[in-house]
Amino acid sequence: MLHRLGLKPLVERPSRWFGFLTGPRPAVRTVEVLPPSQSDETAGVFLTAAFICLCVIYTLAFQLYEGRDAAEARRSANGLLPFQVLFRDLPSKQQRIFREMQEGVQEAMRSRAVGGEWPAVDSLATGEIPPFAPDVLDKSALAWTQYRDGLVNSYVGAPASGTDMPAFMIFIQEPEPGGGEQPAAGVTDEEHQILPDGTLLHITYWKRARESLRPGLIIDPAIEGWTQIRAASPLQTTETR
Repeated sequence: MLHRLGLKPLVERPSRWFGFLTGPRPAVRTVEVLPPSQSDETAGVFLTAAFICLCVIYTLAFQLYEGRDAAEARRSANGLLPFQVLFRDLPSKQQRIFREMQEGVQEAMRSRAVGGEWPAVDSLATGEIPPFAPDVLDKSALAWTQYRDGLVNSYVGAPASGTDMPAFMIFIQEPEPGGGEQPAAGVTDEEHQILPDGTLLHITYWKRARESLRPGLIIDPAIEGWTQIRAASPLQTTETR
C-alpha cells in the first residue's frame, strides 16, 4: 500500500539517522611511554636531597639562634655576667659536685683558721672530706690538685678521661695584710667568707671543659675561659643583703 501511495517504508530511516553507529570505527593508536633517562632521574634525586638539606639547616639554625637568644634573655634577667651560670641550670651530677665543694671549703677554712695554712688535698682526702675523698659512686673520679701562690689558693679537680664531666675549681683569694676589702658587720654572701680572725676571704666556684684544662695556678679564671657557678643570681644576693 505504501508503494501505491508513493511512500517509502519507515524501516529505511534508521539506517540514515543512526548511520554513525554502523560507520567505520577509528583506528586504535598505541603510544609508548618511555621512562626518564638516568641523568634526569639523578638530577631529580639531587634536587630533592638538596631541598631537604636546606630545610634541615634552616631549622637547626633557627633553633640555635633562638636558644642563644633565650639563654641571653635569662642571663640578663638574672643579672649574670657572660662567664656565670646558676646552680639550678646545671646537670644533676654537676650540682652534686658543687654542693660537695661548698662542704669541702668549710672544712678547709677550719683547718686554715687553726693552722694558718690551707690544707693539702691528701689531708682533706684522709679526713674523708668531699669532694676530695674518693667516692666509689662517682664515675668521674675527680683528681684534685692544690695550687698556691701568695694570697691565692685553689683546688682543681680534673675528671678521668672518657667522661663527660668538666673540671672544677675552688678559687680562694685572701686580702692583702692590713688592707683589702673589709667585711661588713656580720654580713657574708656566697662569694665572701670570714675567718675567726676577721679575715675576709673571696671564694668562688668554677668549671670548664676537661680538654682545655691546663695545669698550674689560675690567677683570673674568667679571662682563662672558666665559668663561675653561682648558687643565686647577683640580683637575688643584692636584695637579701
